Amino acid sequence: MYQPVALFIGLRYMRGRASDRFGRFVSWLSAIGITLGVMALVTVLSVMNGFERELENNILGLMPQALITTPQGSLNPQMIPPSALSSLSGVQRIAPLTTGEVVLQSARSVSVGVMLGMDPNESDPLFRYLVNVKQQALQPGEYQVILGEQLALQLAVKRGDQLRLMVPSASQLTPMGRIPSQRIFTVAGTFVSNSEVDGYQLLVNQQDASRLMRYPAGNITGWRLWLDEPLTVDVLSTQTLPAGTVWKDWRERKGELFQAVRMEKNMMGLLLSLIIAVAAFNIITSLGLLVMEKQGEVAILQTQGLTQRQIMTVFMVQGGSAGIVGALLGALLGVLLASQLNTLMPMLGLLIDGAALPVAIDPLQVVSIALSAMLIALLSTLYPSWRAAAVHPAEALRYE
Repeated sequence: MYQPVALFIGLRYMRGRASDRFGRFVSWLSAIGITLGVMALVTVLSVMNGFERELENNILGLMPQALITTPQGSLNPQMIPPSALSSLSGVQRIAPLTTGEVVLQSARSVSVGVMLGMDPNESDPLFRYLVNVKQQALQPGEYQVILGEQLALQLAVKRGDQLRLMVPSASQLTPMGRIPSQRIFTVAGTFVSNSEVDGYQLLVNQQDASRLMRYPAGNITGWRLWLDEPLTVDVLSTQTLPAGTVWKDWRERKGELFQAVRMEKNMMGLLLSLIIAVAAFNIITSLGLLVMEKQGEVAILQTQGLTQRQIMTVFMVQGGSAGIVGALLGALLGVLLASQLNTLMPMLGLLIDGAALPVAIDPLQVVSIALSAMLIALLSTLYPSWRAAAVHPAEALRYE
């Protein structure tokens, strides 16, 4: 005989007899419910992963991800060298940075921005997007500035124009009272990264920025850190730092945005998981009906020597197989749909002007969704299977 016998009988029940159309319909309906739930979950979370990745690349990739500074707001790189940070994990690169919020005044307009003072000999992601200007234009003492394209449009300035940079946080005492530290800069060019940083970031020489911020000679704001995984700053920020230093990161400026994206992703996952939960309840219902229908057969199997554990296994195989088939098929269809989403959406007229949805399929996430669906399906079979194993042969066969 086919071994193990419980698996053989469970699979036979899954297929059902030719005359048992209702039983087969309910069994396959459970599998279809799991399939739809897993497929929807994989597809939607892949799109949300894509949005998160786009935000990470287009925003966090172009702004300081983390900064090691002091409570006073500046540090001496000779006193705290980059080697003092070598023990930090998750860090790709370290570079000096002088940064601060500034007010920009041109002949026609006023705006606010974030100044990044950097060494032109160091590499920076924004240097790839410079328009008709080279990073070597930012030489010390020349007070040149490179603006984001949108910021330049707001100020109505072009290359060669002059504008005034003021730092409200660095004031100086004059006979007329305290006034912000300020300096006239010349526009050397612009950069276009096609992200929101074009509207508020500006690049200047590091030494010029330190003078404007009125730091002690040789001081910088801090050491800029490029992180392997910028979204894991919650963990990275708990590392031990050199004495007298503090950790600052992108959460101060963009924390609410990424928290909202993550919350939306979690809520979408929770809502779509309800489809799998409904399918699991469908498995409970279908198995319950099957147990009631097959009490006589269960009693006969018990008289033939099947133990209660084997009886439970029979019905767990039937219900679990629906979950396994549904989870595997749903994961496959979900990956296929997510990968072809930007091909199908224009055909349905849902995307216009060449727009495309960012999609990032995470294999580990797909596997975890499929395994979770299988586990839920298996757990949903426990109670009906236990009820089947509790059947007393004498009572079940009394009226047979």
